[in-house]
Amino acid sequence: MLERERHRLILKAVEERGVCATGDLVDLLGASEATVRRDIAAMAARGEVRRVRGGVEALRPKPQLQLAGAPFEVRRKARVQQKRAIARAAAALIEPNESIILNTGTTTLHMVEFLADKNLDILTNSFPIAAQLIGHGRNRVTLPGGTVYREQGIILSPFDNDVIGNFWAKRLFTGCYGINGFGMMEADPLIAQAEVKLLERADQIVVLADSRKLEQRSSMIVAPLERIAALITDDGADEAALQPLRAAGVEIVIADATEAGGLVDVA
Repeated sequence: MLERERHRLILKAVEERGVCATGDLVDLLGASEATVRRDIAAMAARGEVRRVRGGVEALRPKPQLQLAGAPFEVRRKARVQQKRAIARAAAALIEPNESIILNTGTTTLHMVEFLADKNLDILTNSFPIAAQLIGHGRNRVTLPGGTVYREQGIILSPFDNDVIGNFWAKRLFTGCYGINGFGMMEADPLIAQAEVKLLERADQIVVLADSRKLEQRSSMIVAPLERIAALITDDGADEAALQPLRAAGVEIVIADATEAGGLVDVA
């Protein structure tokens, strides 16, 4: 990607989000951390953005509800081929007439196109996923109540007695900020709190994470490895990063991002 295009995407992300972490920009651009840091320095020198510890800030942030991480629409454009392959592999696990939960995320959004004919009961906390489900197929869709965070496309409720507590699913499919030997991680405390509520409503947790997520770290562990049934990732995953998960009994499914979502390995 050319430098000018990287700078344009960085500026768009920062203007939409207010603050962006360096790691989120690395994921968005597919560039190295060193390259992103040089880009931020150059843009700050021109007076386009402000450098802050761990990332970059808009010069005039918009006053709105904020969550940690890049906006949904920004993340949606990153690593599309890998995410679609992972989503196809995830959808292949689902039998007709099942009850499932789709946690918000750009990878879980790609699952929708593969679910149209399965006649499912689906709970999701994602506006974009719900809209796609309603427009494709006849699956029954349930949304929880709560506050809508537009940038993330997510509905979060501060209350325990919402519809989530009355829903049961065979499997929950979820993305994450990162996953490693300690478990599944998130960067925002509100998102982490909401995910813990969802995790309690499913027998099995299936994590959808492209290979970059195996390198990302956060201080908030949402689910330990013993609670995770399977990880679906792409064929760029480093075996050294997968080994602690295999040792903990997590089933690893590797999707081939070069062949429209064919499976490479299940172990």
